[in-house]
Amino acid sequence: MQDGEHRATALAVGALFRDCREVVALLSADGRVLRISDAVADLLGHPSDRLTGASFDGHIHPEDVEEARRRFQRRAAAPAGSSGRAVFRFRHADGGWRWLEVTTRNELADPAIGGLVLTFRDISDHIALSERLRASEARYRTLAEAVPVGILQADADGQVLFANARLAGITGLEPDRLLGGGWLDAVHPDDRARVAADWRLDAAGDPPPTDFRFHDPDGAGADRRVLCQRMPLEDGGTIATITDVSEYVYTANALRLSEARNKAILDTAADAILTIDEAGVMHSFNRAAEAMFGVSAGDLLWRPLDRLIPLADLREEGGVRLEFAPGQTTALIARDRGAEAERADGTRFPVELSVSASEVEGRRLYTAILRDVTERRRAEAELLAAKAAAEAADRAKSIFIAAMSHELRTPLNAVIGFSQLLEAQAGRTVGDAQRTYQMRDCVGAIRQAGEQLLAIIDDIIDMARVDAGGLSLTEGPVDLPAVAERAVANLHFHATRRSVTVEVMADGELPPMRGDERRLVQALGNLLSNAIKFSHPGDVVTLTAALAADGWVALSVRDRGVGMRTEDIAKAMAPFAQIDQSATRHHEGVGLGLPLALRLVQAHGGMLTLDSAPGQGCTATIRLPPSRIMTIEEMLVTMS
Repeated sequence: MQDGEHRATALAVGALFRDCREVVALLSADGRVLRISDAVADLLGHPSDRLTGASFDGHIHPEDVEEARRRFQRRAAAPAGSSGRAVFRFRHADGGWRWLEVTTRNELADPAIGGLVLTFRDISDHIALSERLRASEARYRTLAEAVPVGILQADADGQVLFANARLAGITGLEPDRLLGGGWLDAVHPDDRARVAADWRLDAAGDPPPTDFRFHDPDGAGADRRVLCQRMPLEDGGTIATITDVSEYVYTANALRLSEARNKAILDTAADAILTIDEAGVMHSFNRAAEAMFGVSAGDLLWRPLDRLIPLADLREEGGVRLEFAPGQTTALIARDRGAEAERADGTRFPVELSVSASEVEGRRLYTAILRDVTERRRAEAELLAAKAAAEAADRAKSIFIAAMSHELRTPLNAVIGFSQLLEAQAGRTVGDAQRTYQMRDCVGAIRQAGEQLLAIIDDIIDMARVDAGGLSLTEGPVDLPAVAERAVANLHFHATRRSVTVEVMADGELPPMRGDERRLVQALGNLLSNAIKFSHPGDVVTLTAALAADGWVALSVRDRGVGMRTEDIAKAMAPFAQIDQSATRHHEGVGLGLPLALRLVQAHGGMLTLDSAPGQGCTATIRLPPSRIMTIEEMLVTMS
């Protein structure tokens, strides 16, 4: 080529580079920069003369340089006029990297160009936007998978494009089966047609929320009730949130059932029940309260309680707020508290109430159970009046018995004294012997009858003293074998007259006891008197005294007489009781022997038991506690 042609070609290429609106570079086959446009200064921040003659791959990112060399080599070996496109990162003068889209065209065979023509386009902003979009989509998917509700994304035709894992858990379907229209397979058959119709409706605006049920496709799980809220997208698609409200519905139903049950209990309760908060506002007022106060619940609920009963009676005493222990939500703060209430008509009446406090999340309520005690107070007043009258009558009885005892004892003592005198004189009378014996028998009968009547009077007086709490023990050392012998000796005449023999079997190792010897002799004598009375002529009554295995001391009187039924034993222990009339006609007595003996034994802390059967006799046992056995120290004190 002649010099003129070369200059013309160079001028044409230079004009091409000057007039090119694209960022253009001309590379040799080995990758050196032959020419580069001035626009590279704006693109890479380097002057064009600094880039001319250098290897162009020195400005490519190290991770992209090998790929760039291969592409340049392939393009250099390709047919003339062919082109290719790739994206690489180029270093900017400020040290940063720019994403450039490079179009390479093979013009090596063109004598006017003679190189690879590179056209550059800066796509850094596009790449950054794509990265932000991918990051946004990643965040969206992360958020969609993390939220506790199901999420569906559908296109304009209603086909599901995305469903999160939570929705798969709600429906029981695999995520892939939810795509398209597959999610409808999990909708309950009874709701499916309605849901499908709602889903096909135009979603413009804000569609109202709908509720339906998901049904386990395998039939193993329970139905799940859900709430669906759809939101339209700009492209005509839809995003829907599906919230599982099964637990809420179950809890709401359970709460309604609990409230209905509690209301039924409150309305059927016989006592008035009301609840207030710390401000005194009424929260509940049952039917019994309506009847008690004469006002309907509707007139009081959610209003301050300014009448009926003072607020102070429905809270902690003294106004000191009760502090609950950790984990405690309810506590009783008053039981059977007396108060005065007022009915709607203004009448006042006494009540008893129990109050409990409950607290949940800092909110405190007071529940009170009230009982109208007007009738009970009236009954108590009547009972107290009756008790006072009875006590007055008892005191009058005691006074009468004391007076009568004196009035009866005086003539009886005279009768007994003169009969003894006549009996002694009859023994010294000289004359008809038969007449003398008859007189002695008559005088003896008079004395015995007087002594018997005096004993009955003494028993009556002692029983009156016991019932009045006026019986006191004169305690001291007691020799139980001696007590037994004395009781038997006192009844010797009575036993002889009845032709009954009394045997005494006392344990020689019996310890000394502490008690009232006279009262123990009296109690044991009453048991012996009954045994002799109800024995047959010729029978033997046995009195035993021994130390029991449990440490108690037992005195037993056993007869072989008429006996009694088991059900009559309690009656025999009652004062003035007679088991039957036939016995009353054949055996004397007023029915005080056993009751008096029982009370005398109980005064010593002991017990009296009867074991009897008709026709087999009766065994009466006195048991004295181990605490009555004297210790060595007590015996030494007594001896000193």
